Amino acid sequence: MFDRDYLEEVRALEVLDFSISIGRPAVPPSGFFAQKEDALAEMNRLAIAQALVYHVTAKGYQAVYGNGRLIEEISDAPQMIASWVLVPSQGEMGCSPVQFVEELKKNSVKAVRMFPSSQSAAASATRFAFCKWFYGEFMDALSQAQIPVALEFTPHRRAEPEWEKLHDLATEFPKLPIVLCDGFQRATWSLVELMKICPNLYVQTSGLDVHRQLEYMIGKVGPERFLAGSKYPDMHMGTMLGQLLFSNLTFEHAKLIAGDNARRIMGILR
Repeated sequence: MFDRDYLEEVRALEVLDFSISIGRPAVPPSGFFAQKEDALAEMNRLAIAQALVYHVTAKGYQAVYGNGRLIEEISDAPQMIASWVLVPSQGEMGCSPVQFVEELKKNSVKAVRMFPSSQSAAASATRFAFCKWFYGEFMDALSQAQIPVALEFTPHRRAEPEWEKLHDLATEFPKLPIVLCDGFQRATWSLVELMKICPNLYVQTSGLDVHRQLEYMIGKVGPERFLAGSKYPDMHMGTMLGQLLFSNLTFEHAKLIAGDNARRIMGILR
């Protein structure tokens, strides 16, 4: 029998889940997909204060369509913060980089999410050139506006993270907050060195599942560089909370990771 009031601890942390998706995928999944009501119910059950949300059709079908659906669906859910998926092409997005940033601000979108090389099911995988000649104008506009970019490479289990490409992006746009979301289970030492070189790099906790990996990395680069994210519904929000509650972290460090770091880089006041 537990003698700790975990929900009170979670409420005190004021958790902001940096990564959830909603919506029915264009390609039917083999597992669970979440509608807005499902995600809100789970957030309320676990006392999660806020969540950064993208629409799954913006990744698997068309970015502009899914981004529009997101704004419609979460308009009556103040706990949900909009995040748009970006394919950094004027042809795909239907606007210039400057116009894209204007649309972000108009719709109160606080972050952008990119899937340069998702290696999941072939029918829903994404591919585009992750090089400056392709993304440069969009990254420049986002950098000037200080809008964070979350990157999900989702490599195969034994694939190596895109170290050189990550280094190039972070050093070419040093004022752009970049959040790395996946693929770092067995790459701790390289990731730590890259974070030391590039102070604009942050890491989402869903990619850190080696025993005591989070505490080790905090000891090397500090707690300000980590953001709690669950990847719901593919992963459980409770896993994210367990990492915060059962790691050897002070309350102050846990609160930074739980939501304060994310709010800071997105310019959100609590």
